[in-house]
Amino acid sequence: MCADELHRFSNGTLNNVWFTYHDIVAGIRMEYLPMGKWSNLDKKRARFMVQDIDKQLYQRRLMLNLKKFVGGRKYENDLRLLKRTI
Repeated sequence: MCADELHRFSNGTLNNVWFTYHDIVAGIRMEYLPMGKWSNLDKKRARFMVQDIDKQLYQRRLMLNLKKFVGGRKYENDLRLLKRTI
């Protein structure tokens, strides 16, 4: 999996991949991982993938919340929502 292909996967799949890479970086031995020793290069790649997946999931959550905020509230009667800047 490449970092530029992360947009193709759903949030659930990205969460599963994140947990797998996190276990590799942390050195946790799990049944679903191969029992071989991970090289430092593999751990470094996994660390970068964890960061990229975190960024992708954060952007998705941010866009979802923004869509809910913009599409879910009516500003016609409540002008206090327009004045609020924080």
